[in-house]
Amino acid sequence: MDNIVAEKSYKHFLIYQNDSYTNEMEKIFKNPDIAFDIPDDLLLKNGNSATLVKFTIDKKEYVVKRYNMKTRMHALRRAFKKTRASHSWKYSHLLKKKGIKTPNPVAFKEKRLGPFRNKAFFICEYVKGLTAFDYFNDPQILFENKALIAKKITQIFDTLKFSLISHGDMKATNIIINENDPYLIDLDSMKKHRSKYFFKRAWEKDMNRFMKNWDDLPEISQLFRQVK
Repeated sequence: MDNIVAEKSYKHFLIYQNDSYTNEMEKIFKNPDIAFDIPDDLLLKNGNSATLVKFTIDKKEYVVKRYNMKTRMHALRRAFKKTRASHSWKYSHLLKKKGIKTPNPVAFKEKRLGPFRNKAFFICEYVKGLTAFDYFNDPQILFENKALIAKKITQIFDTLKFSLISHGDMKATNIIINENDPYLIDLDSMKKHRSKYFFKRAWEKDMNRFMKNWDDLPEISQLFRQVK
């Protein structure tokens, strides 16, 4: 963690990877909202709870995820809770320690007013590729290749299960296939459980959610049956 830098003031809390710091990235660190206003940046998602945009600095692509406050009541409820941005940062590092591929975390920032947390941002490197849903639905990809990727995804699930970690939103679009390797994304609902009982319930929910993606693809569904 020697490479991690933390900055805290009355109005913000910022943690970032020191080797990602450049003059251009500093502008994003200071005000991540500007990434959403640059015409050349690509909007990836525009939802009520989160907005994602892809931006480029020094010819390298990144993603910033802004966690939105839907209402004043929502903001009040989350004012004292850990932000989902900090959650994503924490589990990105945990997954990497366990050998699970996920986009490299760059930074997270919370806008604050003293102890009150407000809008938060998570920044990571952009990983190109197909979502697992698109990958396994692509008829041009050989079944042998799909079987290999399914095995690698199964290995990820085995590691998560052994570690008592649930994802919280295990849909196939939250796995990106990049150069024959699966990357797990969207980690803000991930949880490491102390209780095997509660983990089992969360795990079954994760697996049921994941397997539902293959209702119309029985040959793909069969590749993952061993996971359950």
